[in-house]
Amino acid sequence: MLRRFEKILLFLITLFLPTQLGKHFWPEFSQIHSLHIDYLSPTIYFWDLLVIALIFIFLLQRKKINKWALNLFLLFILAQVMSLVQIIWNKEVNLGAGLARLEQYLIAGFFGVYIASKNIQKISGLLFWSLSFSLILQSLLALGQFYFKADLGMWFLGERGFNITTPAIAKFDFYGQEFLRPYATFPHPNVLAGFMVVILPILLLVNGLANKHSFYLKKLSVYTLASLAMMLSGLVIFLTVSRVALVCFLIMGLVVLRKAGLILLGLSSLFFLPVFIERFTTIFTFDNLSLLRREELANISLELFKKSVLWGVGLNNFIPMAADSLLVGPSRFLQPAHNIYLLTLAETGLIGFLGLFCLIVLPIFKLTRPFFKPKSFLIASWVILLFLGLFDHYFLTLQQGYRLMFLLWGISFAVLEYQSV
Repeated sequence: MLRRFEKILLFLITLFLPTQLGKHFWPEFSQIHSLHIDYLSPTIYFWDLLVIALIFIFLLQRKKINKWALNLFLLFILAQVMSLVQIIWNKEVNLGAGLARLEQYLIAGFFGVYIASKNIQKISGLLFWSLSFSLILQSLLALGQFYFKADLGMWFLGERGFNITTPAIAKFDFYGQEFLRPYATFPHPNVLAGFMVVILPILLLVNGLANKHSFYLKKLSVYTLASLAMMLSGLVIFLTVSRVALVCFLIMGLVVLRKAGLILLGLSSLFFLPVFIERFTTIFTFDNLSLLRREELANISLELFKKSVLWGVGLNNFIPMAADSLLVGPSRFLQPAHNIYLLTLAETGLIGFLGLFCLIVLPIFKLTRPFFKPKSFLIASWVILLFLGLFDHYFLTLQQGYRLMFLLWGISFAVLEYQSV
């Protein structure tokens, strides 16, 4: 009974991993100049409740925990906590915001430890189906938003209400005609595109393992489902016109896809070539605000790092500390630094950066030796994630981002364990 319930929960958790349905709370520490800041708000997500139930059932069954993954995760958490200890002598630290982020890391991280403790051979089929349906659902939602130029009312998945006239909504101007960049259930099209381009190699990995170990899955035409999920996701990535994600998607196609996939990708690229040209050339002319804001945020993060090299200014404290310095653009841009490495240095200092470095680099190092074919997909996902982290912050600041990071992290450990058997 418990095993069946565990499988159902795991399926739902991976299916709803990209959703953001939750209840926000707005204590004083989550507000800046009377504005509610999502990044600082304590939030209870539906996804969190599913994970807590899953971990509880897993512990009830007294199954073996991957101690290496657990210890590495606890080291990472300790490094983040150290940045908040300084509240004893630095009263400027926003402890509430730091604890809100820490709580989210704990839930997502223990989910990663759970995945690391599972037999990847046994859960690969379940992960394949749930991730495929998740990508298809997000793709259909994004395509609907693009077509109708508005949300589709899927509030129960965490979709936000908007249309093409909403202030500050992400749009793409193509030779005088405006198009809405689709969001699906994400807070920004860049996050949607980044999520998809990281998850696709993972889908290829679990698809391969599921086919290798399950005749039942072969009979259900997994190749058809995988192809549908990848094609729809590829189309959505193009429609988001996220510059960095598009580059990653094209490079991934060259490295990962087979000959037929490369031909399809090449034809698609030719079809969207005018969009590429328009999107990448305008960044050097009138559409350079994102570059200016990233530059300003990077400079602020370096200044904050200099203030506290060892401890940083406190986990999730970048926005409170930098709020009065953000000036570029028509409105104050209250967001974290768009670089996970500079953001980590600013918020948690060298200690926090070392914790993040150990968390990510140690499993990647083990994946690179000795060669094992399925690991190439994981390495592709890690390279994409780390590259995207140079230009955005969501892998450390948004729930869909760190959920995905810890899913990839957990699968990496599970594959390493599978190889050693």
